[in-house]
Amino acid sequence: MARITLRALRSVDVAIVRRLLHLYLYDLGGERWDVEADGAYGSPGWHRRFWRRRGSHHFIVRVGGRPAGFALVRDHADFAGTDATEISEFFVLRKYRRRGVGTRVARALFARFPGRWEVAVITWNPARRFWRAVIRRAAVGGVVARRRRRGDLTFVVWHFATTRRPAPARAVSRAARRRRSGGRRSRSAGAGPSSA
Repeated sequence: MARITLRALRSVDVAIVRRLLHLYLYDLGGERWDVEADGAYGSPGWHRRFWRRRGSHHFIVRVGGRPAGFALVRDHADFAGTDATEISEFFVLRKYRRRGVGTRVARALFARFPGRWEVAVITWNPARRFWRAVIRRAAVGGVVARRRRRGDLTFVVWHFATTRRPAPARAVSRAARRRRSGGRRSRSAGAGPSSA
């Protein structure tokens, strides 16, 4: 797969994410929600809140340099309040789903904002299975899941904590190991596969 990048939104990305928002909303509720009179998905108020919520961090996802999705992370969770960071909106284009893109992006966000988290997913959203799996792998300690209502919508809401991943150990080449050992090969370097 091509290189996956997650980057804080820049002004040049805003128009791209504005277009992706309509795909996201249609994908999320196209069978349940009506299109607006101007052909847009989501009310003008919803779109304003997406861009202007206080404590928001907007990100664009790219695969091979091409737009592949977006994420909105908020410092103030809908249900837990200021005690948790929230993935408020998260979208990966269908073309890139089930290829590890969403998992890598979610884990990168959890590592970027370590601490207490809240993820709320509408109960009829098939992404519930994705989030349950990603959260179980990323959480440090227990995970609490509850059903909560907000207006006419019911959510599965997960609360959990994450920590910043330690930096990966640098790979050391075989040549560099030989230089450090004075040119001697270790016993295991020449050994074939174990028969155990």
